[in-house]
Amino acid sequence: MTRKLYLVIIFVVLAAVVATGAYLRQRGKMAAEAATCDTPAPPPPPTAPPPPKLPGFVIETACGTGAEAKPPAKAPARAGAKGK
Repeated sequence: MTRKLYLVIIFVVLAAVVATGAYLRQRGKMAAEAATCDTPAPPPPPTAPPPPKLPGFVIETACGTGAEAKPPAKAPARAGAKGK
């Protein structure tokens, strides 16, 4: 490889290291400012509008609520099985 290619590679790596350092420094400053903040962040905006109120529309309860579970069915005995 030529000397110019080595210099370009070194320059790109050095620029990446400098950019990473600047990013981490800025991120640290923002974290320090957030730690000293006394007011909480505002709640997020609602994602969807509530459903419209339709006349005569009522939501029914789900099936099986409040009822006891049925016991499992007994398996039929196999032919030729000996019971002890």
